[in-house]
Amino acid sequence: MLRSGLLGAVPHAFTGRAQGDLRRTQAAALAAVSATLGVAGPIRTVSQVHGQRVVDADKLDPDVLVEADALVATRPARWIGVRVADCVPVLLCAADGRAVAAVHAGWRGTAADIVRAAIGELRSRVPGAPLRAAVGPSIRGCCYTVGDEVIAGVAAVAPGRTWLDGRRVDLAEANRAILASEGVVVEVVGGCTRCGGRWWSHRAGDAERQLALIAVPG
Repeated sequence: MLRSGLLGAVPHAFTGRAQGDLRRTQAAALAAVSATLGVAGPIRTVSQVHGQRVVDADKLDPDVLVEADALVATRPARWIGVRVADCVPVLLCAADGRAVAAVHAGWRGTAADIVRAAIGELRSRVPGAPLRAAVGPSIRGCCYTVGDEVIAGVAAVAPGRTWLDGRRVDLAEANRAILASEGVVVEVVGGCTRCGGRWWSHRAGDAERQLALIAVPG
């Protein structure tokens, strides 16, 4: 599993092909990942809809899926996660680990400003605390050629043009730029899901999913 040095002692991981298919229905693979990470209790996730809704994972029933694209948690040892297979997974935390967030950002979610929504929710729980973020493996500009709708949508929220090369969009870089513009210290880890070989990729025809997960230390 892949981790970010920037998040330090905050428990987290980005899974890949080696950990198996981590869709909600794949109980054996989920149990294996939980055992490796020392997860006590269920991993709280959401039904991802490429929108801007952020939910409080501390109030979620783990057996009921709500529609959202980000979760925040402040309760110790409360694991939260998002599933991806080309979209951008973003894990955020207060520098002292008191609050964490997991974000699913495809191009529609990026254009809907889901990352800034998650930052706002996190800051409401730990006012004044510096934030850190890890942007995980996703489809990168090398493999993501898009149309005008995608470029215009991302350009409306992502500063600069470091994420754009002709008609190729690097969503990881776009989200890194958004995070940096909000004063979040950020690291991009991992490579392209489409051509990197280590991750599931929807565009490569995979039905499987990987998981990006994080918890408040407890």
